[in-house]
Amino acid sequence: MKLRTITISDHTYNILNRRRHGTERFDDIIMRMEGQLSRKKTGCDIMSFAGVLNDGMAEGIRNKVVEQRAKANRAFLEQVKEQST
Repeated sequence: MKLRTITISDHTYNILNRRRHGTERFDDIIMRMEGQLSRKKTGCDIMSFAGVLNDGMAEGIRNKVVEQRAKANRAFLEQVKEQST
């Protein structure tokens, strides 16, 4: 990796220094901050671009969860009813 020297003001140096985690290098701070700024600009994280779940798949999962919850509730109520008699 090629290294370059840049000049920054004392004020900017202090900002970067405050954002430093432990022994983190200034290069690491700038890269971390760039990632944070990118997420703020787009308003979403990388998973939204990956297309892991489209709307149809997400709706199918929601429906399955609702169905499974209803099934579990019915089974629970039947058990309670059997134990109470």
